Amino acid sequence: MLIADAAINRRSTVFALMVIILVVGVYSYVVLPRESSPDITIPYVLVVTTYEGVSPGDIESLITHPIERKLKGLKDVEEVRSVSAEGSSMITIEFVPDIDIDNALQRVRDKVDQAKGDLPTDLENDPSIMEINLSEFPILMVSISGQVPETVLKATGEELEDRLEEIPGVLDVVMSGGREREIRIEFDPDR
Repeated sequence: MLIADAAINRRSTVFALMVIILVVGVYSYVVLPRESSPDITIPYVLVVTTYEGVSPGDIESLITHPIERKLKGLKDVEEVRSVSAEGSSMITIEFVPDIDIDNALQRVRDKVDQAKGDLPTDLENDPSIMEINLSEFPILMVSISGQVPETVLKATGEELEDRLEEIPGVLDVVMSGGREREIRIEFDPDR
């Protein structure tokens, strides 16, 4: 009851303190930096390798294990996970949260380059090394449909693509689903 009695006896002080806290709170909310899509660094690096027509067991022994052996010497790694499927291998490397992702990406590239000698010689594509970057994910997806011919829908999509690319701050616009016009010419061999 001591605190309640003191607050009642000094009500003007309590009221002034409450107004100060309210003003500081409103000021802090107004000056707080906000972004609609902040740049968030996710400490994951992916190593993806494709090897068409090979079973998951062979992918694991021929590709996944040699790369994982080289990756074991990396610093600041929390966990390494891998998935070997038919025709592809995906290795996910999780780093500690406060790591510089560009340096980590370069170290992974160096280790994968060291592992290339242990990989099969008939491997068509080199392993691709990617970071997870949220700024590359699409922010807006638009679907166009209607009771008009497909050529009209495609022309409308291309016009919309051009208009969206003109907007400042738009990095890329990708249109998918529209079929390319194809002309077939058949020759008469007798003529």
